[in-house]
Amino acid sequence: MKSFLLLTGLATLPGLATRQTPPDTTRQKLVAMSQTYQRPAPEGNRYFERGTTRPYSGLLYGRYANGQYQTIQQYQDGLGNGYWIDFDPEGHKECQGTYRANRVEGPVTFFYENGRVKSKGQYLHWKRPIGEWVYYDKQGRVAHRMTYTR
Repeated sequence: MKSFLLLTGLATLPGLATRQTPPDTTRQKLVAMSQTYQRPAPEGNRYFERGTTRPYSGLLYGRYANGQYQTIQQYQDGLGNGYWIDFDPEGHKECQGTYRANRVEGPVTFFYENGRVKSKGQYLHWKRPIGEWVYYDKQGRVAHRMTYTR
């Protein structure tokens, strides 16, 4: 499941370059997804930290067996609201985007293993491409553009 800071630019999230480094948690709590439970809600599942009855606000993460982050996601009142970032098992950032009310919507960027942008565009209504998307080659040059309509 792609559940993943209020931010001004996705390509430059603080503390998260193309290789993983833990985000700055001085402003947001960071909790493992394994330390949460879910309850159904009209918007989808709502997350709660174990031992509490208040919906979780902060960052949730998952890790691969090798200890690398698999995902880091921002939640507000138990719902995905903010950003999400996915990593590959070697720790390279694969993609990042935004949540709105538990749906992947807004800007999204995909990356090559070398850290260069592979593609970027917008999602609407849970990962549906909309508007202009730009695709790049591994050297960072625009390879092509595509416009998605409703």
